[in-house]
Amino acid sequence: LLNVTLWNSSILGYYTCNQERKVVTAKLIVYRVPDSVTLEEIPPLEVGKSYELRCRVTKVAPIRNVTVIFWRGDEILHTKTFEQRQEDELVTMWVTHQVMAQQQDDG
Repeated sequence: LLNVTLWNSSILGYYTCNQERKVVTAKLIVYRVPDSVTLEEIPPLEVGKSYELRCRVTKVAPIRNVTVIFWRGDEILHTKTFEQRQEDELVTMWVTHQVMAQQQDDG
């Protein structure tokens, strides 16, 4: 397949079995990786203060298969999925998470 323009479509396949022509349908989902994934600049942190992390994911599809994860070193801070969203067109979205600055965040 070349130059597929529908995000969610079906493909028909034809075959012959015992001189009888058969048709099968296969679902085709076109994926588009984001144009960019950007974490907003974080100001110098003060221990004990709360900060909002903001991540922008630009032009991705389908959104229901997207997962955004905020990490602190090897620790997962927040995971956001969009399984309930059904849009098939390109989407730009923001994901946010509140985090409390800790002494070990230095550096």
